Amino acid sequence: MSKKLYCEDLIHFSDVMSDFNRVMIITELMNGRALCASWLAKQLNLSPSATRFHLKKLEDAQLIHQRTCGRHHYYEINNQDTADFIESTFRIIPPNDYLILTNTSNKQKFQQARTCYKHLAGSWSVTLTQSLLQNNLIAIQEDLFLITTAGKKFLNHHQLLPDDFDNKIAGKRCIDFTEHRDHIGGQLGSQLLKAMLYQAWFKQDINRRELTITLLGRIKLNAIMNV
Repeated sequence: MSKKLYCEDLIHFSDVMSDFNRVMIITELMNGRALCASWLAKQLNLSPSATRFHLKKLEDAQLIHQRTCGRHHYYEINNQDTADFIESTFRIIPPNDYLILTNTSNKQKFQQARTCYKHLAGSWSVTLTQSLLQNNLIAIQEDLFLITTAGKKFLNHHQLLPDDFDNKIAGKRCIDFTEHRDHIGGQLGSQLLKAMLYQAWFKQDINRRELTITLLGRIKLNAIMNV
């Protein structure tokens, strides 16, 4: 890509994200769910026409895409790379200001555990990542987390990875914007959160990013982190 094209893309992104309502739509979609326009309109107190206008702007910028299910149209973040890029731009916002944007009812809960698109973020995620690193269950390779042989056996044992999970599938090093340290993102991060939700280690509110850790989740994660 030429410098001119790169600058044009950056200017376009800045222009699209300069609108408060579009930032709020993106913030709602960062919980990794597909949401319909009518729900977003009600949540953000926008008219249907204004909501469609903002969604079209975000879609044209390739930040979100539309999925059709019968007569219903749903919108979601384009992909993991897009979510990572959006999350990285949110790091320039002071955490307390971002908490206002997320409309969270519980600041402490949001900082402890939340979704970051489709993976786990917050203090629980950062502590888990550090524990896996210290025990050589994952390893850093540039901007990625790779699973070690011992790590795959360990995570299989705790039912966090399926037996046929490909060791070559990596996790992205995602800087947690409230903890300012790495947590596991990417495909590996998505798989870990999926398994934790399936086993009821966390409960998820369909309309919010924050997660509630269960008693079982505390027991299991503490056991994992103590190895």
